[in-house]
Amino acid sequence: MTLWVLSYAEKSKVVVMTIKDRMKQPLSVAELQIKGSSKGPRPHKIRVLTGKKNEEFIPPQQFIELLRSANRIMLAEGGDPANEESFLEMLKGFQLSADRVKICKHCWFNRRFNFVNSKSIKYHDELICADCAKEELLRAVRSAGSQYGEKSVYFLEQVLHKTRDLDRTIRMLSPERLDPEFTRYDTIRTSPNEATVRVKNLPLAKKFREMLLQKSETLLPVQALSVEAGLLEGKNQFVVSATATGKTLIGEMAGVQNLLDKKGKMLYLVPLVALANQKYDQFTERYSKLGLTSSIKIGAILIKTSQRVKMNTSPNADIIVGTYEGVDHMLRSENADFLGKIGTVVIDEVHMLEDLERGHRLDGLIGRLRYVAPEAQFIYLSATVANPEGYAKKLGARLVRYEHRPVPIDRHLLFCQENEKAKLISQLAKEEYSMRSSKKHRGQTIVFTNSRRNCHKLAGALSIRASPYHAGLSQYERKKVETLFAKGELPVVVTTAALAAGVDFPASQVIFESLAMGIDWISVQDFLQMSGRAGRPDYHDRGVVVLMPVPGKSYSSAQSDTEEEVAIKLLQGEMLSAGVEYGEAEQLEEVLASVAVTSSVQDLRNIHSLMFGGFDLDKLVSRLQSYRFLEKKGNKVSLTRFGKIIAAHFLPVSKAFLIRDAVLAENSPLKIVTNLEFFDAAYFKYANQIGSSLHVNMPSRVFQGAALDIVFDGESLSHLDIKIRELMLNFASDFLTCTCRDSPYCGCAEQKFSEKIIRLRMERLDPTQIIRNLEDKYGISAYQGDVFGYLDNAVRNLDAVELIARVHSKKEVAEEAKKLKKKVQG
Repeated sequence: MTLWVLSYAEKSKVVVMTIKDRMKQPLSVAELQIKGSSKGPRPHKIRVLTGKKNEEFIPPQQFIELLRSANRIMLAEGGDPANEESFLEMLKGFQLSADRVKICKHCWFNRRFNFVNSKSIKYHDELICADCAKEELLRAVRSAGSQYGEKSVYFLEQVLHKTRDLDRTIRMLSPERLDPEFTRYDTIRTSPNEATVRVKNLPLAKKFREMLLQKSETLLPVQALSVEAGLLEGKNQFVVSATATGKTLIGEMAGVQNLLDKKGKMLYLVPLVALANQKYDQFTERYSKLGLTSSIKIGAILIKTSQRVKMNTSPNADIIVGTYEGVDHMLRSENADFLGKIGTVVIDEVHMLEDLERGHRLDGLIGRLRYVAPEAQFIYLSATVANPEGYAKKLGARLVRYEHRPVPIDRHLLFCQENEKAKLISQLAKEEYSMRSSKKHRGQTIVFTNSRRNCHKLAGALSIRASPYHAGLSQYERKKVETLFAKGELPVVVTTAALAAGVDFPASQVIFESLAMGIDWISVQDFLQMSGRAGRPDYHDRGVVVLMPVPGKSYSSAQSDTEEEVAIKLLQGEMLSAGVEYGEAEQLEEVLASVAVTSSVQDLRNIHSLMFGGFDLDKLVSRLQSYRFLEKKGNKVSLTRFGKIIAAHFLPVSKAFLIRDAVLAENSPLKIVTNLEFFDAAYFKYANQIGSSLHVNMPSRVFQGAALDIVFDGESLSHLDIKIRELMLNFASDFLTCTCRDSPYCGCAEQKFSEKIIRLRMERLDPTQIIRNLEDKYGISAYQGDVFGYLDNAVRNLDAVELIARVHSKKEVAEEAKKLKKKVQG
């Protein structure tokens, strides 16, 4: 048995612990009083602390024997100097001595024992042991006023272990005074430029090379790797690299040089209209200097208004920028020949193949383009892919992978409450905007939130100039925000996660106000895509990413993880490949679309062998034949009149049958299109006031959750302000009057509301005027972009109704659809 005696000198006494075998819990604790004598200091009273009411003392001689039997006597540092000296003198009188040691004061206070050293935890300018630090941390978590999950507590313990600083760890729980040293989670470093290729040595046309030299004398690393992998020798490439590493220029170098070498035009394809608009503007300005023309294909812009930005949409241009669907529409409409000779196809954000809704269409488009342009050079670009080798193999392309950031990124984790966010974001954005990089650019911020409504709400709540930006805005409004941000005149843009792959805002800081897209958590791929927008090498020296999770928060009862746990998963997470799989309905659509570009069954088989999705082609062709969408004679296959309409209008089979049946029943075209697609992006303008008056959580969206129940309830309405009550009664009397058993959840309200929007358009109101009318009469608002989009889709659907009616000899329905279509177009 090892026996230690540990002492600590206080003002009037020395506390003494007896420790067996280095155990943290002592055998006994006693208080020693020392008294002077002719022989020097001697033990006077030794009171054993038993926790009982009756005091227990031991004789001085017994205490001296304990000291003599100890393997080690220790004196803890930091005690009362005078009493320390008396204790050491006393020991000396018995030919004993003590080692000076550093102990954990928190342990000592709790009558436990533990040493501390330089590796112990720092807390309030002293060192404490790991166990006490953990206890203090858990106490701080419990008193923080938030519900932290187990994973979050574990993460905080890891931070404590990593930093050895309890003050710093606890500061993560209360971000009132923002200090990057306390909130920094990690830093993603840059790496040295491994590959350098000088622009002047590139085998490019002289004018093109001179244009590139104006920007830089050397290529960025990923561009250099691409050139070394055969970019300028016509090799197909799949380029995987972080946002802002220079991927776009890889596609441009191949496409423009192929154009100048007379190999054919360039198609540059992106997932979003906003991104297509931006690329179109950039290419028009940049390459007109080389005598090249640019045009845009984003699907027909069918609604005529004064706010539409005029753009070249001719397929005869040298460079065609388009959305996936915009270019696929030409192929599906049997107009592939109008594209002319294609030299280069650049497909940006190719990881969209894994998107549940649009993945099958991108898959089909790639297969069809590889068929109609077999000699073209294909360049696929992506920032985030879980299985790049598998992608490259299936796409028939060389993998060019560059895993390093162009500038370092500091990633920060800021636990906070909902009501603190606007203040914290304002502070972070102001600090960022006050700084200029070595390239003389101000720091600007993108804030990601989970809904369009929150974009406006948050932008309005910040104490620094900020603008909302989302797909619900009109093209004109989005363009205005893009221009101001590009000029450095707008410090903050608040946008949705849905635009993560969108417009190229040159931001130095990205803030995640929310970690959801709607009510679903964002994926690791989404997170990497979004956070990758922080820091641009042409503008900034570093990027900043800030996550602002609310402890305990979730967006639906189905979510087991809370927001702060999701934040930690995202920061630590690895991407998982969702794969490119889709169902039979999507497969039928893609086969039908592919028949628009070939009449050969063998070629059809070849097209679908190039695609990711699995196809039982014989079965699918047979099914489409039975639907009378296509005809097959021997090795030849062709679309029927009905099939051509379905393919060109991107109609799923189920939707095509709905239109056909409604046409045969001679339903009105207005009823047909409003049943096909509801306008559901409507909002109660006074949702907050209604919620406050009724003491309920009022959903802002009109056709969501219990909103209709509340409006449907006459008793509820009686508690509302008279003006709001009148608006709600107008809404109820116009849209909630059906006698369906499931009313108001039968769909009649949505259908009537959608019909109202089209009727207002028929009265020659533009989307802005339509919204004003809805606000004035019903207290219901919407975004211009959503109204534009709905009317555009209504025109497409009316076009399909007209054509299908003609196929089935329903002339009156066809003529009515044609007239209605013209009125909606304006």
